[in-house]
Amino acid sequence: MNSSFQSKKALVIDNSSIITKIIKNFLTKTGFEKGNIFVAHDKNQAMMMFELEKFDLVTSGIHLKDANGIDMLHEIREKNTTEEDKIPFLIISSEAQETYQEKLDTHKATQYLRKPFNQDQFEQTICNVLNGTNKSEPVEAIPSDSTSTQDSNWEESPVEIPAPIIEAFSISTVEALEQYMTEAIPEVSKGSVELKGYFSAWVDLIESDNRIQITMVVNFPKKAACSIYEEIFGEVDIEQVSGVVQELVNIIGGIVKPKISPYSKEIAKLVPQSEDPLGGIDMIWDLGLPESKMGDDHSQDIKLNGVPKFHVPFKIKDDVFHLVVLIQNF
Repeated sequence: MNSSFQSKKALVIDNSSIITKIIKNFLTKTGFEKGNIFVAHDKNQAMMMFELEKFDLVTSGIHLKDANGIDMLHEIREKNTTEEDKIPFLIISSEAQETYQEKLDTHKATQYLRKPFNQDQFEQTICNVLNGTNKSEPVEAIPSDSTSTQDSNWEESPVEIPAPIIEAFSISTVEALEQYMTEAIPEVSKGSVELKGYFSAWVDLIESDNRIQITMVVNFPKKAACSIYEEIFGEVDIEQVSGVVQELVNIIGGIVKPKISPYSKEIAKLVPQSEDPLGGIDMIWDLGLPESKMGDDHSQDIKLNGVPKFHVPFKIKDDVFHLVVLIQNF
């Protein structure tokens, strides 16, 4: 953490509330005060904030609700023409920097950070940005060692999952943990994941007309799960803790059902054998019965590779639990 950043103000711009939470969390760990981090979800909000505050740093996605982040950068640069007024501007995107290199150079973006990234990469980028180091090469994620579940090495998803679908599951997980009076902070996936927590639970969402199955898996460290249980119920009973984790995945499933309904066509396109939803209407999801297992190095008996999937780690009580979502035909 860099204590020299405590007095600096940052504006975080992204159309995803999950991404803004992640960036805010990373900025706090880097040394920014929470009260000095502002959030905007579109260009209009961002430009209004520029009228009210003087920022030392701006981070922005490319695809905003009402604008392109790089075009917004252009507008900001046109309004602030002196060197003193050129606010350090960090573009954060999952897309290749080369796609936008000409515009980035023209509009003088300070740095470009490509997802996924970890805290160390983010902090190094912020230090470079605020110390006046101009962009030369994109900051790429450091390849992590291949990690594995009990059964197989983690492989990348064969297709990219649209961000709104990931956000729907992430928000639902946060809301579900709130019912347990616990704050869960979504973090950026490093791509690979090792499900080595003590408690696991999973449940299927089934769309019968199109024969699509979404499996949600949560994997909890023992200490974190027991801490949640103890705060609610008192003395820890391991079997009961497993039941609480199982109920958690059930709650997530119930919350996410209406949230993914608007993305029926996007979900259908992820599974090759599936056609567009019948009649173009929203898919109707049925929630299956949750299952759970516990113990060190247990296997969930779920095939994790070869199907569209995504992973979101969540910071919770100084620990991390994992959400894995698999999408396939049945």
